[in-house]
Amino acid sequence: MKCLTWNLEWASPTSKRLRIIRDRIGEADPDVVCYTEINRSTLPKDGFAIEAESDYGYPTTGEKRKVILWSKQPWSEFDDGGASGLPSGRFVSGVTGSIRFVGVCIPWRDAHVRTGRKDREAWEDHLLYCRELGQILDRYSRDGIPICVLGDYNQRIPKGTQPQRAFNALTEAIPRQFDIATEGILDPDGKSLIDHYAVSPELRVEAIEVLHRFTPDGTRLSDHVGVLTTLKINKAKSSSQEH
Repeated sequence: MKCLTWNLEWASPTSKRLRIIRDRIGEADPDVVCYTEINRSTLPKDGFAIEAESDYGYPTTGEKRKVILWSKQPWSEFDDGGASGLPSGRFVSGVTGSIRFVGVCIPWRDAHVRTGRKDREAWEDHLLYCRELGQILDRYSRDGIPICVLGDYNQRIPKGTQPQRAFNALTEAIPRQFDIATEGILDPDGKSLIDHYAVSPELRVEAIEVLHRFTPDGTRLSDHVGVLTTLKINKAKSSSQEH
């Protein structure tokens, strides 16, 4: 299964950059896409989409979503809340292709600090999200369905300049047995990624490809790169768990 995650930085439906992004995604031909910071009107007309709650605490026209999961195949076991304590509008999950996908857009360090509600300290919403996400993933892990957590983590892995407490919160949110497959992968500018994939032991990520945020002629597509992967069932792990 081919998967893609890309933060589109609210690309306008009529913008040149969205047309190029669509072409790039079409060429990649993914089975599942995690779109973050997307105008829902820009989604492909085909396939099946599930989306996070519309309220992420900032003024919006109603078209903006922090995270949407799209698939060629239908979704089941849809969840757009995760947990009551999770910062709203930044989480969506569902099952397709016998895999539970968890789409995340973890709040950046200054979420609601100087903009939005202006009622947070730096990293406060990020830390809260990580704590709640850990509990959600622990609950999902008991279902016995392979899990892929993908999207905008808003942290570099391995640790960059972020505070140790923030890095610890993120790594503790991902169950110990999961593999953060994008750890150490660099973008074309030589920086570690902030958009990641973490997978449960039943899965493995292969053939990671980074999609540049600039075109060869210098057109800026987004402030994030896209991350394209091939996801496969780890049959040895699946068989051992069945027994």
